[in-house]
Amino acid sequence: MPNNEMIALGAKLREQRNRKSELEEQLRLIKKAIEETEAALIEAMTTEECDGFKHDGTMFTLVTNAYPGAIPEEKEALYAVMKQQGFEHLFTINTKTLSATLKELKNNNDGEFPEWLDGLVKVFEKPSIQVRKA
Repeated sequence: MPNNEMIALGAKLREQRNRKSELEEQLRLIKKAIEETEAALIEAMTTEECDGFKHDGTMFTLVTNAYPGAIPEEKEALYAVMKQQGFEHLFTINTKTLSATLKELKNNNDGEFPEWLDGLVKVFEKPSIQVRKA
């Protein structure tokens, strides 16, 4: 039979978990609102051909992040050719490492992927707003 301390701790745990669920829902809604506002700001800045502005001590800059990755249907071919080119160590590491390596290969090749990657990789670009103190 539970004693008073166990009952009190059980009630406290229930309250804390309920509060956590409430905060997680609030966070989900805030993240959604941020995404919607950022998308609207990106659209407005793109329409105005504006790549950045300052307001109230904050700098807003339109940036585009590139995320290179394997074309799903060509993943096995990509892995084979990457291994032939000396990158076999990547295939024990996560996809972020692969993405970083692909970026480095592109940067070291005048902004283009090496020819041996033709048809094997794609780049997903996602515009975003960088916000920092001016």
